[in-house]
Amino acid sequence: MSTVAINEWIYLFNSAFDGRWQSVLKNLESVTSDEWSVVPEGGVRSIRDIVAHIGMFKFMYPTAAFRGREFDYGEDPATPPEERLATKDAAITWLKQAQEYLLESVATMSDDSELDELRPAHWGEPLSTRVLMSIVLEHDTYHAGEINRGRALLQGNDGFE
Repeated sequence: MSTVAINEWIYLFNSAFDGRWQSVLKNLESVTSDEWSVVPEGGVRSIRDIVAHIGMFKFMYPTAAFRGREFDYGEDPATPPEERLATKDAAITWLKQAQEYLLESVATMSDDSELDELRPAHWGEPLSTRVLMSIVLEHDTYHAGEINRGRALLQGNDGFE
């Protein structure tokens, strides 16, 4: 029973979330409290809104795929009450809880062969575990870039030197 691939997925999830360069948390570092809830000109979501979406996603996918139940948007701690998003620091604490929920769910697999097992997506369609995990990984990467872009627009430094 090998778990080499499962451990690699866990590494990749952690890298996308809290890695050195382009991770979610790295891109949040330079967001100021004044920028936290501001919608950049021409946009429709603040960095706060994006972070709420990232965290809910980390609960939504594993709840369906690994815990065998439908996601409930009113469920605690998946749906963040206002105090969890009131400040960047509070939101990061909640995001870390969401990340831990995801990693605990992935760690329930006992063998790499389970990566090919069909599991339900939150909308009900069965997909391979590998595909579902890829969606979650890409989600962090995509929104880390979105946070970076929003921050750069708000700070007026959206360009290469």
